Amino acid sequence: MQSPTHRITVVIVAGFLGSGKTTLIRDLLPQLGADQLKPYVILNDFANAAIDAHSLKGLGAEIKALAAGCVCCDDADGLVRAILAIPTTQPVLLLIEANGTTDPYRLIETISLTPSLREVIGTVVQVTVINEARWGKRWLPGDRQTERAQARTASAILTSRGANASAKQRQNVLKDLGTLNPHAPILTMHEFLDLLLQGTIAQNLPLPEISQPIPHRHLHAAIQIDLPMMSEERLRHWLISLPREILRVKGLAQISEKEMAYFHRTDDALESPRIVKTAYQESIAPAAVLIGPGIQEAKIRETLYNPCSPGSPLFSL
Repeated sequence: MQSPTHRITVVIVAGFLGSGKTTLIRDLLPQLGADQLKPYVILNDFANAAIDAHSLKGLGAEIKALAAGCVCCDDADGLVRAILAIPTTQPVLLLIEANGTTDPYRLIETISLTPSLREVIGTVVQVTVINEARWGKRWLPGDRQTERAQARTASAILTSRGANASAKQRQNVLKDLGTLNPHAPILTMHEFLDLLLQGTIAQNLPLPEISQPIPHRHLHAAIQIDLPMMSEERLRHWLISLPREILRVKGLAQISEKEMAYFHRTDDALESPRIVKTAYQESIAPAAVLIGPGIQEAKIRETLYNPCSPGSPLFSL
């Protein structure tokens, strides 16, 4: 007798570079697992999708990494194959973390309109994570356009980094979002989690709004560099010393013989780098991925040396 099949509920997690998408997923997974719901996660990022996938191990989800610049343009076929590989003999919740520069229109169309997915996809919603401190402050017009498009298509909006924004700025962000997308509720993480656990997102959230597509261009370069072993203090120093034109730095460093650290830094001058220690792991090599316009790899590699003391390495051998 053939096992019954279930349609996949898809939650696209969108948001501009450094908004907090991976953090949201990391916070959601243990609580979803505690409710006996085993979610699947597809991570799309530049070169560091594998590092993000590694950081989510042990949180009760099946993780698939798609290391493409932008899955809507660079690896739509890979996304379709990854979805079709998910078993549907039980109810499935699929979280897709979109690259921070992803065009949400094209991604939603790929998932909703690809013929081979029509028999397996059920509800598709999009939650967009907004960095309150950086909203409207992107210095490239194309970045501002992408950020607003990710909010405009959202079924629900979650805000982050409110502590780095003034009360007036937060008020302006909420007003702007309400005008831009009056249909999407602005939820807390716990409110969004409750909808997932109750299985009621289809009843409580609108479908993504994709009636106003935008021209989509890739404005940023991404480079991956291997990292030598460095102390936590020197890792923090290096991250802070990088120019703010680099919109995001993310990766894994070895900080001692027995310890490694996941790290993340955005272009927000008021935000400190985030460093989370973990045990040393041989299965993944220390590396950093840097994203921004016109990155010069040779100059970035030079920043691994202390600019205050020319020739003095920022790492320990």
